[in-house]
Amino acid sequence: MATRIPCPFVYSGGRKCPGHITHIEASKADISWTPDNEGKWRPSIGEPRSHYHLFCSEKGNHAGIRRQDDSRLKFYYRELAKLGIVLE
Repeated sequence: MATRIPCPFVYSGGRKCPGHITHIEASKADISWTPDNEGKWRPSIGEPRSHYHLFCSEKGNHAGIRRQDDSRLKFYYRELAKLGIVLE
């Protein structure tokens, strides 16, 4: 089982979210398909041109009702390692 990564969200009063990261979505990622040695088309995902969005076990995307995804859960690839997240 993967190590639980604490949610990096901090509420305006300074309280840290008690949740953990449940999944990550890439924003504006390029997907391409190329044939392998057997002629089967295989997908390949390129580096996102924008950011990665983290989702929390407690509050999902930490957006309220009728609000957009909270920017405090948007990270660029180089910032993920600081949170203990290594994507392969």
